[in-house]
Amino acid sequence: MLPSRSSQRWAVYLFSSLLVALSLFTAFGERGVFHLWRLWGEKKQLEEKNFLLQKENETLRERAHRILHDDLYLEKVAREELGLVRPGEIVYRFAAADSKRTKASVQLPAEEPRSPEETPPR
Repeated sequence: MLPSRSSQRWAVYLFSSLLVALSLFTAFGERGVFHLWRLWGEKKQLEEKNFLLQKENETLRERAHRILHDDLYLEKVAREELGLVRPGEIVYRFAAADSKRTKASVQLPAEEPRSPEETPPR
């Protein structure tokens, strides 16, 4: 006995529905293609951050080694970062050029508003 045409259609519809559901689950599911794509992007960002941190660690290791073994570098760091001086030294501190400009602009007297009769013609 041959299956009827309507039962064949239902089988095709059922198979198509399962195929569409499986495709949607594969693309949008918890472990789908889009989730995997986002994870690849996160992995790339973490690898870049890891690379930068490794470079920073290497720089800090070199600096620590120089501080431990290079007395001139240790003195330079102590003077620049900690503000230390040798006994008997005199430290001169000069104001920055920007601070002079700021002080000068603050000290200028404010201009009084003019009346329309005092305003020069243009």
